[in-house]
Amino acid sequence: MRALSFTVTKSGVVALALMAGVAFSVPARAADPAALIGNWKLVSWQVVVGDETQNPFGSHPKGYLILTREGRSMALTTAVDRKPGDGVAERAALQKSMLAYSGKYRVEGDDFVTTVDISWNEIWNGTEQRRHYRIEGDQLFIDSAPAPSITNPGKTDFRRLVWEREK
Repeated sequence: MRALSFTVTKSGVVALALMAGVAFSVPARAADPAALIGNWKLVSWQVVVGDETQNPFGSHPKGYLILTREGRSMALTTAVDRKPGDGVAERAALQKSMLAYSGKYRVEGDDFVTTVDISWNEIWNGTEQRRHYRIEGDQLFIDSAPAPSITNPGKTDFRRLVWEREK
């Protein structure tokens, strides 16, 4: 029996380490858009305006994102500790503490794009909502495209959301 011998260089060890790191840390991306399909429960919802991160719906917002095999997206998010109300002011506060829309979605690279056909705010109907995504395990990380702020009028922001696959 003959022994195998080989020489390992520092650059070879570095290359192997880098390849191993890439092999074990690659999240699900556009290569598997089917991984998006399912029910997702909201973990966090942040708005980033410049260098400032805000939690307009509180530290534990509520919400669900449903992405169907047929290409339908439905999202509903609400602030924590909403107060019920029948009056005009109370109902306005309830409307301001939520976001809801639905439409057909398609995947484009690392983005999914929803063409909104119904929403909590009529101004969104007919728009395209682009979301950059990555999936790591049972978590879905989403960043919206920069846009005029719905929470900070006159400013541009983007939203950063984390969802967990519902089991």
